[in-house]
Amino acid sequence: MGGFGEYDRYDALGLARLVQRKEVSPRELLEEASARLARVNPKLNAVICETAAIAEEAAAAATPAQPFAGVPFLIKDIGPALADAPLTSGSRLFARYVPTVDGEMIQRFKRAGLVIFGKTNVPEFGLLPVTEPELFGPCRNPWDLSRTPGGSSGGAAAAVAAGIVPMAHGNDGGGSIRIPSSCCGLFGLKPSRGLNPPLPLAATITSDFGLDHVLSRSVRDSAAALDAVCNRPDAGFLSGLEAGPGRLRIGVIRSAMLGSTVSPEVKTALDRAVKLLGSLGHDIEDAEPGVDYGALGLAFLVYWAIGMTQTLDDAARVLRRVPVRADVESGTWALAQVGRAMMAGDEEERARRVMWQATKALTSYFDRFDIMLSPVVAAPPLRIGQTKITGMEEIILRFVETVKLPWLMKATLKAVAAKSFAFAAFTAPFNVSGQPAMSVPLHWTPDGLPIGIQFAAKLGADGLLLRLARQLEIAQAWGMRRPPIWAGEPVHEPA
Repeated sequence: MGGFGEYDRYDALGLARLVQRKEVSPRELLEEASARLARVNPKLNAVICETAAIAEEAAAAATPAQPFAGVPFLIKDIGPALADAPLTSGSRLFARYVPTVDGEMIQRFKRAGLVIFGKTNVPEFGLLPVTEPELFGPCRNPWDLSRTPGGSSGGAAAAVAAGIVPMAHGNDGGGSIRIPSSCCGLFGLKPSRGLNPPLPLAATITSDFGLDHVLSRSVRDSAAALDAVCNRPDAGFLSGLEAGPGRLRIGVIRSAMLGSTVSPEVKTALDRAVKLLGSLGHDIEDAEPGVDYGALGLAFLVYWAIGMTQTLDDAARVLRRVPVRADVESGTWALAQVGRAMMAGDEEERARRVMWQATKALTSYFDRFDIMLSPVVAAPPLRIGQTKITGMEEIILRFVETVKLPWLMKATLKAVAAKSFAFAAFTAPFNVSGQPAMSVPLHWTPDGLPIGIQFAAKLGADGLLLRLARQLEIAQAWGMRRPPIWAGEPVHEPA
């Protein structure tokens, strides 16, 4: 089958420019992307469904006026509906669910000229920071097949990092764009609340916390995608990259935030980022935001559990049957039962007050600083299976479900919080506050594992983050780094 041999030289905007100048056709790009998928997906398990008919139609309809005309693209299998394609959310419960109408975000992606040719692997309902659903099996990291690509946009991250596509759809309700971007050496921005359409409630904890965007290898692709799909006409994120960020006041977080410890590799990555930022002329100071991290982590998990309960209730209406325990993974079912107990008491209101206090603290931080700097995750990418529920944990969960004692359920939620945030320690606060935050691929460990650095800003300062990211991209280019599993021709790794 034919294709386009120079595919590796271009990001998504670069490929679109070639289509617009008629130097390559959308069909050639689609053939190249499909060939790359066939080459590496058996090793990665990044894409769980191909949508050839949808892709052929989009490729034929691409026009030069579209910013991403003819560019191959993948949709995460959770969130917005793609008509006539499965929307499983990584769960047996929705294994046969096929929506008939495109969601709002899909419509916007299509209008931008993107050619959707598959859907990417996710953890069940996007609940975990790793991508290992029982329905499809684990997705693997192209930098090390024994490691996770992160979650919940893990399949998207693996596909972009391996060179199948230059950019893919993701969404972020607790770090699900930033965590896999960190694990796979990509750029990933969670935009400000309200900038892009919210996630459907049935696919995440709450539409207040999550929204859709992309994971990419270049900053300009992310900026252009935001221009193409956001709720602000003529936002100018791409054109704004030329201005630069100016001299910034940057506060550095040295604590583990929602976690307990930070690994030496991640501390090294943070130190090197601080040094790089200093060399670029920014003013840097260690400063914590005054958030009660323990209370916030628990409050976030209360909302997470309640959201899972609501997701199962919504599923009953959509599927016209009541879900049972066998429909979902054991951890998902247990979380939903805890959530139902929380809904019956006053835990939701308590959680809301805690999150409001945290939001005030995070908001006031930016009265003093332009940027908050921290790690994205507390450790390098975890090994596949490292977060799997143990036999003893399974027994405890079943006991908790049976006795339904409120104090025991809350204790269980605290244990879940400690385990969840041991890795994903830094991302959820900005889903709570709604502020923009991004993962920038600034470090690789000696054994070749990516570690992203997180930058957050005040609500609405997405353009500032993108300008800073572009400055960092110029100072420390990452776009040509290639993992061991690469879909194109091997490229010599830069020293």
